Amino acid sequence: MKSVLVASTEIYTGKTGISLTLALAGRRRGLKVGYMKPVGNLPVRLDGADIDKDALFVAKKLDLGVAPELISPVVLKSRRTKSFLKGREFDEPDKIVSAYKKLSKDKDLMVMEGSAHINDGRLFNVSARQIAELLDAKVLLIMKLDNPYEAADDILMARDRFGDNFMGAICNWVPRSRRRDLIDYIYPYLKEEGIKIFGFIPRESSLMSVSVGELAKALNGNILCGEEQLGEMVESFMVGAMGQEQALRFFQQQSKKAVITGGDRADVQLAALETPTKALILTGNYTPSVTVLGVAESKKVPLILVDMDTMAAVDKTEAIIGKVRVHEDKKLELMQSLVEEYVDIDSIFRELV
Repeated sequence: MKSVLVASTEIYTGKTGISLTLALAGRRRGLKVGYMKPVGNLPVRLDGADIDKDALFVAKKLDLGVAPELISPVVLKSRRTKSFLKGREFDEPDKIVSAYKKLSKDKDLMVMEGSAHINDGRLFNVSARQIAELLDAKVLLIMKLDNPYEAADDILMARDRFGDNFMGAICNWVPRSRRRDLIDYIYPYLKEEGIKIFGFIPRESSLMSVSVGELAKALNGNILCGEEQLGEMVESFMVGAMGQEQALRFFQQQSKKAVITGGDRADVQLAALETPTKALILTGNYTPSVTVLGVAESKKVPLILVDMDTMAAVDKTEAIIGKVRVHEDKKLELMQSLVEEYVDIDSIFRELV
């Protein structure tokens, strides 16, 4: 039985989507595949226990039917870290080994998703390198590639850090303008260094989007209309704080957007509704006018009423739009198709099985 740890040197690189895609690809190849996220960094409460949000999502998609606390046996929280620093002893490596033994029983392959960064958990002796050694796992590095030459440094560093456990890398979020540099210079150099690059995934703005429903949930918003459009994907947002004529020209610059504006700014709201807009976020908890509500209903644009000021809404929206997360089915399907098209999955499985 083999194991692979899908790791990265920065957050939001697509680890969750790639881990799930590998697990499903393994199943299609007739393998019995297990999954876990040994060290979680996105805690949610479930039945009185802390569970990693991404791990819970993948477990449900794979229909594993096992206890959630086994899927993510260690979840990093500031309170736990403070207790450790004060001298309290923890047995995090033992927890991970125990969970791994139960989850890997009768499996051909274990896909393990790394935490946000390969250093996470070092205080508790469960960094990515330590987990790879502890569980004798191969490490597949996922690089979010903005600059190929900087990425080469990170890939070399990862090879040095993981040693014999390092199996290679996948470059994600590759801009079209950087592909030639990657193929003509970085690939050949790394090949000479004995490092395998299993493929690259091109930059796809849809993967950085969030559904209207998820956005409303994150803002704790009240959906006034357009419930049937909550599955629509938002790729960007714009702030309306100008006159109606200026707003109209401004909003025409982008589609697939959410517009954030004061709930009392009917002029800006109507201007946004005249352009391609996926959702209107109305701040200050002001109920919109009957006219605005009627236009939004006719155009099937959700109105989301939030009890916060515009700047607070902007901060929260900015925190979730533009991150590679695949908790919506549309994004997951797109990620799977991109991995199947651009990544040499067969070579990855030859390394693992």
